[in-house]
Amino acid sequence: MKIGFDQNVSFDIRIRIIIRAFLFLGLMFVVIFVSAGRWDYWQGWLSFLLFIYTYLFSSILIPSDLLQERFKPGPGTKKWDYIFLSFYIPLLYMTPLIAALDGGRYHWTTVFPQWINVFAFVIVFLGYTLVTLSIWANQFFSTRVRIQKERGHFVIDKGPYAFIRHPGYTGGIISSFSIAIGLNSLWALIPAGLYSILLITRTILEDATLHKELPGYADYSSRVKYRLLPGIW
Repeated sequence: MKIGFDQNVSFDIRIRIIIRAFLFLGLMFVVIFVSAGRWDYWQGWLSFLLFIYTYLFSSILIPSDLLQERFKPGPGTKKWDYIFLSFYIPLLYMTPLIAALDGGRYHWTTVFPQWINVFAFVIVFLGYTLVTLSIWANQFFSTRVRIQKERGHFVIDKGPYAFIRHPGYTGGIISSFSIAIGLNSLWALIPAGLYSILLITRTILEDATLHKELPGYADYSSRVKYRLLPGIW
């Protein structure tokens, strides 16, 4: 499989990738630093660099066939998944927005020792890396919940999928809580919690869909028993 932009990636998809990258990263930059109201917010700069890291490796530097799927999914998306997406996108920005308002401008939360901020960002990095590894291991890691019959969809049980069934969501949940602490905010744990509930709900619905519609998934789930947290759930 070739990585990122090659002759298999249509011109339309390439343009959409570039535009979406500028929109996502540009909006995230504005959210963080307008909310913080200052440029010397080192936590904001570090979090923004981590956003660049995860966006680059999870949305661009991936196999070209998966790149096509993630930016222009095929048919068959579950109707409930559109509801998920309508809440997911606002909550994706809400955590850093409230965290920057708190930690960067108004200081509603007592300032944490810097080692706590740094440790939290290490966890963010690990969470983002888990998401990236999940995408790399799973050639069917779409942005939509659907059975990709036209792509020969089958069960993935390698990499992080050998330990939990939805490692990408685990990485997202870990990162969401940690980014709030990294940006020095307890108030941002509220949208992070809502974001996590949303991902847990999608995990339940997606897992049920895969059990019902993807051949071999029931056998896989009997071998890999946990959905998000080994030994817990």
